[in-house]
Amino acid sequence: MQRYKIEDMTCGHCASVVEGAIRGVDPAAAIKVDLGKKEVTVETAANKTAISDALRAAGYESRPL
Repeated sequence: MQRYKIEDMTCGHCASVVEGAIRGVDPAAAIKVDLGKKEVTVETAANKTAISDALRAAGYESRPL
């Protein structure tokens, strides 16, 4: 399980873009978004670098927790 803090994720649209970016790396990933905490939890076989790179490409800087 991987967790990320994404400060710029502030609305449902942001959450949708973040989920789409992660699904681009691993379509089978289990994703839980917490907008209140600005965090996303991902259960995936993909490595953290691939997820972070996908989030950055989508316009969101993330910090692993």
